[in-house]
Amino acid sequence: MSRPRLTLLVGLFGMAFLGLTVVLFFVQVVYGQSYAQEGIRNRMVGQVLTAERGKIYDSTGQVLASSSTRYDLVADPVNLSSYVQIKKTEDENGKVHREIIGRGPLAAAKQLAPLLKMNPAELGGMLTQNPHSYEEAEAEENKVNQERAKGNTKYRNQYRRNYQLVAKDLTPEVARQINDLHIVGIKTIEKSQRLYPRGDIAANIIGTFAYPATKTPEGAPKRVGVTGIEKLEQNVLKATPGYWEAEIGGNGAVIPGGEEHETPAVPGTDVHLTINADLNAFAQKVADETKERFQPDWVVALVEEVKTGRLLAIGDSGVVNPQNAKPGTPVLFSSRAASATYPPGSTAKVVTVAQALEEAKITPLTPVMSYGKITMPNGETFQDSHQHPAINMTAAGIIAESSNTGTVQIGDKVSDEARYNLMRAFGWGEKTGVQLTDESAGILPKYDKWGGRTRYATMFGQGFNTTPLQVVNMLATIGNGGVKNKVHLVDGYTKPDGHYEKVDLGQPKRVISEKTAKELVRMMEGVVTEEGTAPEARLDGYNVAGKSGTSELLSKNPNESGVVASFGGILPAENPVAAVLVVAYRPKSGVYGGVVAVPAFKQLALRTMQTLGVRPSEDGPDLFPLKVE
Repeated sequence: MSRPRLTLLVGLFGMAFLGLTVVLFFVQVVYGQSYAQEGIRNRMVGQVLTAERGKIYDSTGQVLASSSTRYDLVADPVNLSSYVQIKKTEDENGKVHREIIGRGPLAAAKQLAPLLKMNPAELGGMLTQNPHSYEEAEAEENKVNQERAKGNTKYRNQYRRNYQLVAKDLTPEVARQINDLHIVGIKTIEKSQRLYPRGDIAANIIGTFAYPATKTPEGAPKRVGVTGIEKLEQNVLKATPGYWEAEIGGNGAVIPGGEEHETPAVPGTDVHLTINADLNAFAQKVADETKERFQPDWVVALVEEVKTGRLLAIGDSGVVNPQNAKPGTPVLFSSRAASATYPPGSTAKVVTVAQALEEAKITPLTPVMSYGKITMPNGETFQDSHQHPAINMTAAGIIAESSNTGTVQIGDKVSDEARYNLMRAFGWGEKTGVQLTDESAGILPKYDKWGGRTRYATMFGQGFNTTPLQVVNMLATIGNGGVKNKVHLVDGYTKPDGHYEKVDLGQPKRVISEKTAKELVRMMEGVVTEEGTAPEARLDGYNVAGKSGTSELLSKNPNESGVVASFGGILPAENPVAAVLVVAYRPKSGVYGGVVAVPAFKQLALRTMQTLGVRPSEDGPDLFPLKVE
């Protein structure tokens, strides 16, 4: 070879070597760390870690809602086809020998079948099904690689090749045994089930945990609380997911000493309700029985603890088990105690009389003439529920016999503004803030909007609407000596660290004087006497202060007209512990509150006293005279 040609050849080799050296320098030194990181990213797999949603308890510690961890088993047919099952043995010299004893889906099926209690052949057939073509899988994989090149290491878990669902709702123990097999292409996915151990008991309060009817802002639907406590305490009950990712080798196992990161999941906070589940079950029972007997549209039965404002029972008719929840039917899983409104009828006469007592315009013994019909100074005429001759009653007798004509005379002694302000002070016309979905404020027009007839109608509970919850809280306020507590359903919260946090309810508010409250209670005891409107509401062993209510629903639409029958009471009257209210909306028979609502009230009131362990009254009622002798 000539010298010039040799020199050229050496130069070319030198330049190639120099170029290779430069490339190696950039690969190993300049870009080495970047390529190493890219390699790690390509070997990283991840999994979202879940924690349990908070539990919901009743006041006695019974679990009303809880979560259970279960697993779904999925297969990636593309990866599973490359699976190799290796058996390791060790000889007498300690040398490890590896033997291939199976490949692909069939080998996986033989190992999984006993754990899943499935036929190996059928399982093998499921594992060989590929829901998407190779081209679709490749296109999807390319999209994943593009995102990972941008540093989005979690993208693989969100847009992986479509998996074949193999089994659902596996226990944690079975899932652990499957994961210990380290089968490439087989994965367990953790999920949480919401359980309601008491079925339909308090389901109107608890609500539902399900997929919302509309998509979340992120697009993919996520289960959330959609009604009741599950919805209103969503941010408290919800768990915060964590994330685990690790570097794996070709056999699918985690590389010892490789990259591994974990952000722990945080469980939700437990919610403790004020209700007694057993008492609530009884309230639902009497509500359903009343609906069946008198055929109203709905019935609500409530119990409030007088001295605290705690709701002990909210019984709705027609409550459904949350376990059977279906999207788009939230009305079945919420309470009408807070969402439904109705004219309170004669129950509101207590408020009218309260204002007159507060201003000392009357006493319980003030004579008031009750007429079958009366025409007021502005020309408006009103009548009692039945025609009767004029009766010289006391103010206590007007309450006991629920006289409309007597009530409007008492109401005329105070200003409309003062009476309106007292109605507002009792909480009518505004939301209570209770933890029930779709709460209504009711409808209470301001006094300067009342017409000539409406101003009188409001004195006996027509011309405005309340919720059952507002009415039972009014009764409890009277029973509590005129002091109004915030009505509530949640006692407190237990945080994931075990710390209990009691709900701050603020300061109670005085609405009427203690003297007026005590006089009202004594006046209401006359309602359950033989001369009153509801003698059937008397309880053996307990003094009851009550008030019946029968209001008209005025509408041109026959499907919306009718009456509302109710009865509410405070007991024991001498030292009130509970306020109980039953409301039946548009009963088809019975009509009057003393007929329709009293049987349910009587049962629920007695069960409440027994549940709370209240000692019977030692003496009989201390009654005011009902008539002027």
